[in-house]
Amino acid sequence: MTVLVRRATVAISLVSLAVLTGCPDKKPVEPPKPVAVSTPAKPPPPPEKPRALKECAAPLEAAPAVDVKIGDRDAKLAGAKLAFTAKDTDGALVLGVLGPINEDSGENMVNLKKYVKFFKDEKADAIVVTGDIGEKASSITRVLKTLAESKLPVLVVIGNRECRAEFTDGVDGARKESSSVVNLNEVREVDFPELTILSLPGYHDPEFINCATGCRYLESTVDEVVSAAKGSSAPVLLVSHGPPHGEGNLALDYASAGGNVGDPQINRAIAEGNISFGVFSNIKEAGGRAASDAAGTVLVKEGTAAKALYLAAGPADTIGWEMNDGQKSVGMAHVMSIKEGQATWKSMRAKALTAAEKAEAKKLEPPPEPKEAPAPPPGQPAPKAP
Repeated sequence: MTVLVRRATVAISLVSLAVLTGCPDKKPVEPPKPVAVSTPAKPPPPPEKPRALKECAAPLEAAPAVDVKIGDRDAKLAGAKLAFTAKDTDGALVLGVLGPINEDSGENMVNLKKYVKFFKDEKADAIVVTGDIGEKASSITRVLKTLAESKLPVLVVIGNRECRAEFTDGVDGARKESSSVVNLNEVREVDFPELTILSLPGYHDPEFINCATGCRYLESTVDEVVSAAKGSSAPVLLVSHGPPHGEGNLALDYASAGGNVGDPQINRAIAEGNISFGVFSNIKEAGGRAASDAAGTVLVKEGTAAKALYLAAGPADTIGWEMNDGQKSVGMAHVMSIKEGQATWKSMRAKALTAAEKAEAKKLEPPPEPKEAPAPPPGQPAPKAP
């Protein structure tokens, strides 16, 4: 009996030891190691779109405002933004509009004086020149000085004819004598209480930019216009030398030799920016007409009010142009009036110059260009200047 008790005691002790120490042939289970989760790399930002040259189209960036005088009007200039604060007394903003002038010939200068009188008679608040003013700085200066005699703000944008340096120097030359002249390459937004004017300087097609150092706008330039238009609390008018892309032979861009040659990017700007109004030129034979749609399929007669109005300014020069409407132009000018969100337009078609006007034109011819001295024979020094 004693032996059995001892064996039982030993068995119980072994069981207790096994419970306390665990089974010697099993390893403890280790907790799972945390799995490292890799964060996917952010995709690189899209490449920045190419930008137009600053001399052609200044960026619309914020800047401190300073008080300026534009002709007889008070305004504030903040970088590329110019704001007129005084509201028009009759509630309508009237813009005189000129298409291509091309040169400061005596006959053109006679016509310009007629246009200034027309604008004053129509009580214009400002003059918009849609490009192709001239090819030389001196020519551009003379044209703008004549327009500045109106004492109205003269808002001018480069076209596809001018070299950018000649344009800048020509505008600066006029500004030295008149504070009325505003370079819409530098000032891209002009705010009136009734209207915001945005500029798209230059031309879209490099093949038709006449000067190797002319101005071409890019997609990013159009994007700036769209952004500025969306941010405007007033109706917007776009000023561009070239027109939007149209449909058919009545459109504002229909060229007799090329069909519809306008820029679809302007159509995009009008649609995305909700731009109600516009003034364009360049396609001379398509000028002197307006439409209520960018495609130019719905024409608007003179004097008819429209909530959307896009005007193709006809040629302002005296060279005879056969127009798409069957008429012949020897110069024309227009006014656009915006009131309570609607616009109307009106044209002045110049007549052939009289004998007296031709005599006056001879007196207004530009001074002759100084002749360059002939090159010296090989091996001979150049003559010294007197």
